[in-house]
Amino acid sequence: MSHRPLAFTVDVELPQPSSQDKVADAESLKGALRIAGLSSVSIPLHLLRRLPDELRRNSFSLTLVVGHDDHGFRVLDIKRSKIYGIALDVGTTTLACALFDLDSRKRIDVFEAENPQVRFGADVLTRVQRAMTGQGTELTESLRGGLNRLVLDICRKNSIQSRDVYAMTVAGNTIMSHFFLGLDVRNIPVAPHTPAINSAVFCSAEEIAISIHPQATVYVFPNAGSYVGGDIISGMICTKVHEQEAPVLFMDVGTNLEITLGCKDWIIVGAGAAGPALEGGVAHIGKKAEKGTINHLEIDRATKELKLSVIGGGDPEGICGSGLIDLVSELYAMNIIDQAGKFIHAKSGVMMNDNIPAYLLYRGPGRELLFTEHELQNFLRSKAAVFAFLYVFLRLIDMKISDIGKIYVSGALGCGINIENAVNIGMLPDIRRDNIVMIGNSSLNGASMVLLDCSLISKIEQIQSLITYREMSEDADLLNVLQGALFIPHTNPEMLRG
Repeated sequence: MSHRPLAFTVDVELPQPSSQDKVADAESLKGALRIAGLSSVSIPLHLLRRLPDELRRNSFSLTLVVGHDDHGFRVLDIKRSKIYGIALDVGTTTLACALFDLDSRKRIDVFEAENPQVRFGADVLTRVQRAMTGQGTELTESLRGGLNRLVLDICRKNSIQSRDVYAMTVAGNTIMSHFFLGLDVRNIPVAPHTPAINSAVFCSAEEIAISIHPQATVYVFPNAGSYVGGDIISGMICTKVHEQEAPVLFMDVGTNLEITLGCKDWIIVGAGAAGPALEGGVAHIGKKAEKGTINHLEIDRATKELKLSVIGGGDPEGICGSGLIDLVSELYAMNIIDQAGKFIHAKSGVMMNDNIPAYLLYRGPGRELLFTEHELQNFLRSKAAVFAFLYVFLRLIDMKISDIGKIYVSGALGCGINIENAVNIGMLPDIRRDNIVMIGNSSLNGASMVLLDCSLISKIEQIQSLITYREMSEDADLLNVLQGALFIPHTNPEMLRG
């Protein structure tokens, strides 16, 4: 497959018909495309209707927009203006899109928005249950509506017509991809957990009611079963797990946790629930990382003064996951909380709130930001789940933390956290810090890479053939490891070092 983007322009010049050359217009065009290196090109009927007039008005010299599909190539339009593409990460909580100029392959902008499906339930299984009661169409329409608003917003901000977007790549977990395509999700949560499709899907934008050019080519990443979605496969493309000589670890941490260990010869994936800690969901003051949110903080060792970093400056309105990691690490380092996550009442900043110990983060006109002991315990459950799943996953395949060279971290945990603080509280293993690599939104990054280089689609097919899924939630020792990980950093710190 070529290294071209998912959609691209090609200039063709056709010989003019004559009494000696009576080749039909469509066949003449396909011949010119073969000379340009494009075979197996289909021309849709609506463009066949335009073709004779376009050729003669332009002296048989045309600029075509051509897109990849599952059979080769398809002519999408006849035009001369610039063309654009969009990569989408369809997350359970957050939708993210990146806009690209497909001629220069430069990224123009990135936008995020809340997935409007959250009104049906915070997690995918709740939404599937709603689909099983007859609301599947409503869930799909809600998701597509949110995506269309996101696409229109990013185009409008950058003075681009959405009809000039001719290509889209879409990565999401298995259930989100099914909702996006309007496929039945009801068989996924019940034995034998059968998706409607595992393979990648090529379709046109008009088939799925997405507000870009109607004939735009859309590539939806494949999944490798009910629990290994296209977002994880996209992340593997981003981290190049499939090209490594020695095993590397890739963790995607959000509301759910997916762990991938692999190299060029094999890939093993496991999944479990991490909880909403890293998306600000464990605390009343928790927020997404946006303007007005505390994203980092520290406590001065001499003065005990709390120093806050607020996105966009100004007074804080809440705290996101990276801020919570800093907060718990600093509270423990300053002996304001003990190893079990209990507040030491005599310490500065600790107060009672409705008879519950809490730490005062901020007090301003009309607003107090308090982090309660109950919220701290919720956070510790999420941090314990991250480490426990990682530890048990490695043990299932007879490996130790010390056997791993690189650990790539994406998702909510891979966006702007302080690695040292995450290690200090036992959320990440205690290995060389330069071997822990934060890669942000790997799903969006991988989708962007495929949008710009279609040869990677063959790599995706290779990855699918290498994947084995291991069930972690039923492991008999998981609960024991989880109990130890509820403490800071752990009841047995040697486990963090493998």
